[in-house]
Order: sequence, then C-alpha cells, then structure tokens
Amino acid sequence: MHPHVFKSNTHHFPPPRAASQRNRKPGAFRRWLRTTFLQWQRRKMIETLRGMDDRLLRDIGIGRSDIPRVVNGLTDRELSMRPVSSDVEIDAR
Repeated sequence: MHPHVFKSNTHHFPPPRAASQRNRKPGAFRRWLRTTFLQWQRRKMIETLRGMDDRLLRDIGIGRSDIPRVVNGLTDRELSMRPVSSDVEIDAR
C-alpha cells in the first residue's frame, strides 16, 4: 500500500535535504577525484589519437603536434565519447 494512504509513525522516506546541503560546493575529496578522472580521460584521449596513423589524423583535421592542444580544448562531454565504428567492439555489459 502507498505510504501516504495510511498514517503511520514510521518514516518511509528520508526527510528532504535542506537547501544549504543541496547547493553546497563539493568537498576537497570530490574535487580531487573529479580532477583526477578528467586528467585520466585526457591522457587516454591523447594516447588514442597518437595511436592513429597520420592519414587518419589529417582526415579529421588534426596534426600530430596539435594533439595535446586539441585534447585540452575538448569539453568533459567530448572527452567521455566512445568511438563508433564497425571495427570497434563495444562491451555490452
């Protein structure tokens, strides 16, 4: 039965968080974790691009010496993109 239909003394849902808890900035550990994760994503993207041959890099408009600059200009969303190709096998899990 729905918890709001009958009055009971037990709490079915946690109390709502105060506005100060919702709007606070992430702690030092979360900032460190996010920064570390973004650095890992950038290194991974740089390795991937460096692994491509020069012809493929030219096709996408990147020179080999421009790879670090291009990767540093990517947004967080762009860094998290996965390749879409018939050659790439994606794990279904």
